[in-house]
Amino acid sequence: MFFSKFRFSTLLVLSGFFFVPVLRQAPVETPSEAFQKLMTEFDEGLESLNIPSLTYDYREYFNAIPDEAKIQKQEDFFNGIQSKLAAIEKKRLTALNQLHYDHIDFEIRLNLERTALEKAYRKRKPDAIPTNGLSQMEGWYAYRIHFFTSLHITPEELFSFGEKEVARVQGEIKKVQNSLGFKDDDAFYAHLQSDEFYLHDKNKILEYYEEIKKIAFHNLGRMFRDTAIADIAFMEWANAGPFTPPGYYSPRADNAYGTGVFHFNFYDGRHNRRAMDWLFIHEAVPGHHYQWSLRDRLPDQPAFKRQFYYPGNFEGWGAYVEYFGKEIGLYRDPYAELGKWEWDLVRSVRILIDVGIHHYGWSKEEAMNCWKKYIRGQDEIAEREVVRCTNWPAQALSYKVGAWKIQQMADQLKKAHPDSFSLPDFHHTYLMTGASPLEAIEKNMEALMQENL
Repeated sequence: MFFSKFRFSTLLVLSGFFFVPVLRQAPVETPSEAFQKLMTEFDEGLESLNIPSLTYDYREYFNAIPDEAKIQKQEDFFNGIQSKLAAIEKKRLTALNQLHYDHIDFEIRLNLERTALEKAYRKRKPDAIPTNGLSQMEGWYAYRIHFFTSLHITPEELFSFGEKEVARVQGEIKKVQNSLGFKDDDAFYAHLQSDEFYLHDKNKILEYYEEIKKIAFHNLGRMFRDTAIADIAFMEWANAGPFTPPGYYSPRADNAYGTGVFHFNFYDGRHNRRAMDWLFIHEAVPGHHYQWSLRDRLPDQPAFKRQFYYPGNFEGWGAYVEYFGKEIGLYRDPYAELGKWEWDLVRSVRILIDVGIHHYGWSKEEAMNCWKKYIRGQDEIAEREVVRCTNWPAQALSYKVGAWKIQQMADQLKKAHPDSFSLPDFHHTYLMTGASPLEAIEKNMEALMQENL
């Protein structure tokens, strides 16, 4: 039987019933739904602002600082996102979204620190950008430390850390020296300058790297959970010169070769055999190539993570895994192990030089004296490294500080869970966080490991 609305309501009244329509409330938005919306808003806002990446050379950066209106627009955006983020209950999010929450929080604070500095710079713009570092540019070195390490750590703490690392690494070098039977320091360092440690045949270099790769790939499962990774190719660094590092990695997405490539420095027709094991570990496997290969498989990564990069994360990882050379079958002789410690000492001294120049106001002469005080037999690269630290404030910190923080995370978790902690699982979880600041990873690592990310 069919009733019209009028007839239906009339019948209800005649029957002694009154029809009261019930107003349905709109569904309450969950914290997860609110956060998903905020991540989308954050990503779209970043796209529209088109904020340029921080350049390594601080003089280029200062020359590119935008006008005050653009800086204010950026500041308003990050303040708005900060207010909305604070309204979301972080504890009610999944472990992975709590990582993303802390990632966004880190970027908000970092960018508000930057915009405040840029506004102040615009108001009292100096007649000339200083060429001797940032020691007279208040606040800027602290910001760059924050950016390159993705941690809050003071220059004083960094300098103390650098001093301790210099002493530790020098002790490791001394152990190798003694194992080789050299009691006299001068004789030892003179021996290290011998041409016998240099390969001059490019084909021999390629063959040796292929041998290293075979060993590393075969033994990867000893320390790392993920072993099925893409191959890597080796090529000479075409434009290498006296001021370029010993090698670099080019991801598949950034080159025309269709695969990840490790480029080795063959400037002046030679390549240091002592450096080849640690170089492969850092640039290839289980370093940058391994890390990038796994990032290609990351599930459910929010779009905003493509907007950022964190040197403390990826350079720290490359430096961290160098300590596992023996575990993956490398450092097969004392000289290969020595090569790792020689470069570790360079990175440690660079911390002192970096802080010395940009915080304590060291002159170039003082920086060179620091190098020569602690490093023997590598005067030919002293100029390069001092200039690098001067022009790229805080960049050199990312290696040692990042490695230290990753190791600290592993140590703390092992101490908290001595019976269940797995280093391969820790490595897997760390890499599955993708391009995230170390500060955010540290806050969430335990929960992410429990969730078996």
